[in-house]
Amino acid sequence: MNNSFYNDFAAHFAASTLTSLVRSFNSQVGKRGFNSVRAAHDQALIDELVRRGIDVSAVFDGTPLSFAHHVELNNKIIVIRK
Repeated sequence: MNNSFYNDFAAHFAASTLTSLVRSFNSQVGKRGFNSVRAAHDQALIDELVRRGIDVSAVFDGTPLSFAHHVELNNKIIVIRK
């Protein structure tokens, strides 16, 4: 992973609201392209959610992050939007 991109995304996400982080996640749903920039974005996003104490187990269990469904935040838990 490109540390420069990761660091840029990490700084951006650290300054973002939780609503903005969820919006960033949802903006990736359905996108199929993948490269080192996308990997850095995804990792920085999930790392920031975890750093804030958000339960991300609905979309991330240590394997590749799932952008299959839109999500919402419910009491510090990421849940699949119905």
